[in-house]
Amino acid sequence: MKIHMITNSFSNKLGGAERLVNLLHCHLRENDMHSFVLGILIDNDNTLPDSTSIGLNTPYDIRAFFSIKRYCKNNIDTNDIIHVHLFPANLYCAILKRIGYIKGKLITTEHSTYNRRRNKIWGKLIDNFIYNYYDHIIAISEGVKRNLIEWIPNVTKKISVISNGCHMPLKNPIIRSAKKGTITILSIGSLSEQKNYANTLYSLREINKLDFRWLIAGEGPLKDKLIKKRDSFNLKGKVEFLGRVDPILPLLKDADIFLMASKWEGFGLAAVEAMNASLPLVASDIPGLSEVVKTNPPCALLIDPLIPDSIASNIKRLINSYDLRLQFGKRAFEHAKRFEINIMFNNYINFYKMIDKK
Repeated sequence: MKIHMITNSFSNKLGGAERLVNLLHCHLRENDMHSFVLGILIDNDNTLPDSTSIGLNTPYDIRAFFSIKRYCKNNIDTNDIIHVHLFPANLYCAILKRIGYIKGKLITTEHSTYNRRRNKIWGKLIDNFIYNYYDHIIAISEGVKRNLIEWIPNVTKKISVISNGCHMPLKNPIIRSAKKGTITILSIGSLSEQKNYANTLYSLREINKLDFRWLIAGEGPLKDKLIKKRDSFNLKGKVEFLGRVDPILPLLKDADIFLMASKWEGFGLAAVEAMNASLPLVASDIPGLSEVVKTNPPCALLIDPLIPDSIASNIKRLINSYDLRLQFGKRAFEHAKRFEINIMFNNYINFYKMIDKK
C-alpha cells in the first residue's frame, strides 16, 4: 500500500493542516509504510524525506494543476491511496479524478468548519463538484462533520471523524502557586480574522484596571492593524505581540490562563497543548473547539466570541480566582490525554488499512 499526500504546503511553520501532514507522513514511514508528500508551495526549509515541493508562491497558480497531473501520471498506481488536504489542492485532484488521471482511492481531510465558499452559490457548486469525486472524507472533529453535512448533505455516507491529536510533552500536571503579581494570559494563533483578536482587544478595555498581561504568539496579515487597535485602546503596556515562537512550551509553562476566542475552529490544537500544560481556558463556544475543551466538571469558561462582555467577564472571573484556575488546570491536564497523538496516528493507519481492503 502506497499513500500519497497532496497538499498546499507541508511546512511545520504554517497551520494545523500542514502540521498534520508532516507528522502523519513521518509516523507512517517510521512504521514501514510507503508514504509520499507533494506540496504546492515553496518550502525553503524542507527536510522531510520522500517529499516534493512544486515550489510555487501561491496554490492558485495554474502550474500547480499541471504539476499535480504529472505527479499522478508518473507515480500513482490503481491500488494507491491519494490523501488530499486543503483547497485548492482538493479541487485539482477532483478534476484529475474526473478526467481519468487518478486511478487510486481518493480521500480528503476537512480541516475547518468555515471557508470563504460557505453560504455562497458559487461555493456550493464548487464544493459539490469536489466532494462528488472523493471516495472518503475525514473530518477532524464532530463539529467539522456536522457543518460539512449541513453544507453538502450528500457527503453523509462517505464522511468519518478522526480527531486531531498532538504530542503531550508534559507527563505530570503543573501546579501553579498563588501569586499576587501580574496574571499572564496567553494566546497562540495566526494574526487573522479567524482568531478574533480585534474583538478581544476591544473587550479588554472593560478590565484594563486589572493586573494582567496578554501575550499573543503568532504572525499574520493583521499585525499592523492589531497594534494600532491595541494602542488606541490604551493597552500598549498590557498586550504584547510576540511573533512566531518556537519552542512554545516555555510560554505555556509560564502562563496562568489560556485564551482562545476564535470565531471558528475545526479543532483547536493550541487548546490541547494548553491543556497539557495544565492551563485553565477561556474558549469560544463554537463547533469544533467546544467539543475539545468541554469537560464535566469543566476545565474552561465558554464564551460567545462576538460579545465583548462575554470575553471580558470570563477572563475577569479567572484572573480573580486562583482556586478556579487551579481546579480548571488539573482537569485540563487529564482531559488532554484524550487527544494524545498516537491515538490519532493509530486511527489513520486503521482507516488506510480499511480502505486498502475494499
